[in-house]
Amino acid sequence: MYYLDKACELQTTAMAGGAKLVLPAPEVCELTARQLAGEDHGSDLQDEQAAGLAWSALLRLVDRVAPDYAN
Repeated sequence: MYYLDKACELQTTAMAGGAKLVLPAPEVCELTARQLAGEDHGSDLQDEQAAGLAWSALLRLVDRVAPDYAN
């Protein structure tokens, strides 16, 4: 969720500023897809402890931003 949120934030900010977006090279896209799928060694996206910490942080954030979400 963090990486998706940051990607969306960067894209909308760039578009609001009138910047022309440039897509990365196909090789970069393929590497990123492998990393997000956990196929490359060292990916923290498949780490259970890191996932738990990230989820806890996201829950604290939503509690702070929109405390009535659970209703």
